[in-house]
Amino acid sequence: MNRLKTLGGPGHYPGKIPLCRPPLPELANIAERLTISLASGILTKGDQLSEFEAEVCQVLGVKYAVGVSSCTVGLTLALASLKWSKGLRHEDRRTVLVPSFTFLATASAALWAGLDPVFVDADEETFNIDVKDAQKKLRSDTLAILCTHIFGNPTGVDEVISLSEKTGVPVIFDAAHGFGVLHRGKGIGSEGIASSFSLTPTKLLTSGEGGFVTTNDENMAINLRILREYGTAPGKHDMVYPGLNGRMSELHAILGRWGLTKLESESDERNRRVRLYKDKLSKVPGLSFQKIDPKDRCSYKDFAIRVNGDKFGLTRDELAEVMARENFECKKYFYPAVSNHTYFANNKQDCPVATKLSEEMICPPLFGTMTDAQQEAVIGTIIEAHEKAQEIKKVLK
Repeated sequence: MNRLKTLGGPGHYPGKIPLCRPPLPELANIAERLTISLASGILTKGDQLSEFEAEVCQVLGVKYAVGVSSCTVGLTLALASLKWSKGLRHEDRRTVLVPSFTFLATASAALWAGLDPVFVDADEETFNIDVKDAQKKLRSDTLAILCTHIFGNPTGVDEVISLSEKTGVPVIFDAAHGFGVLHRGKGIGSEGIASSFSLTPTKLLTSGEGGFVTTNDENMAINLRILREYGTAPGKHDMVYPGLNGRMSELHAILGRWGLTKLESESDERNRRVRLYKDKLSKVPGLSFQKIDPKDRCSYKDFAIRVNGDKFGLTRDELAEVMARENFECKKYFYPAVSNHTYFANNKQDCPVATKLSEEMICPPLFGTMTDAQQEAVIGTIIEAHEKAQEIKKVLK
């Protein structure tokens, strides 16, 4: 029986299946804290954020956690702190190594910190930074290495840290996908000089908007707290280094504190769903998945499927079109590779693996409250798309 809507069938599922659905509380679950916060009249720089920061330190096993308005702001401030600690002014140009296969915000943070990105290619299997390529691209003016845990995969962390220790170039981790990750049995956030986490709605832990920078370095923590407050020390209005308003509000902290209590269950459920995806799709020709070290736990902010068009029968873009017609929301992460973005056209840097990954990757729906029927519909669509690839190609022409 033909079920694909692309081929005139009824479809595999009666409604839309979103890419993600954030874990959110019932109002009653946060009502007490919300009432206290509103009654106090303190909507920023209050107890909720302080307690949230302390709880994050405990969960991740780090000394300092600084709540910020976004992961991007956190990365920007961490890079600014490095410049400041080295006696550099904001306008002093330096370079920073940036993954080409990452969300564009990683590069944006470098630019806003007054740095010039030098793009590093991706590892073919883990999708994380290619450490050998990073070593080749280190320069005398390299301020730091930015390294992303792609889709929440910490594989390769030790190799990056080893490179940092050998060269003296500090590492800042873009841990946007980092809540829910375990590296060698413990949460990430203490590796390198700093890690910046995201709390946007696509993540396992969300506060609506917001982020955290974690560090075990006291000076970094002090600088971050100054920089998120316009670059002024507590109680003063004297800018010591260009900062911005990078604060997290009390209301965001309340939402995030509730989410922290559900982090493990959300991570467990996503990992269970990924095992089901892999079990059903691993035998489909042309599909492959991200390599995760068995000693680690990926957060699976997204479940990435790499599509070899010759073997699968359809290109990634053709499969994405089939999924869209089924009303299944998917993402082509991260297309285009950041080094190929229009902004960098005048400074073209070749990262062939990242470019290829960006052209072959598709992320299907994945979230903790996903039902068996929803997942079976997504799986069935992908399998049928492979089986009827030639018919589909004729329709999509």
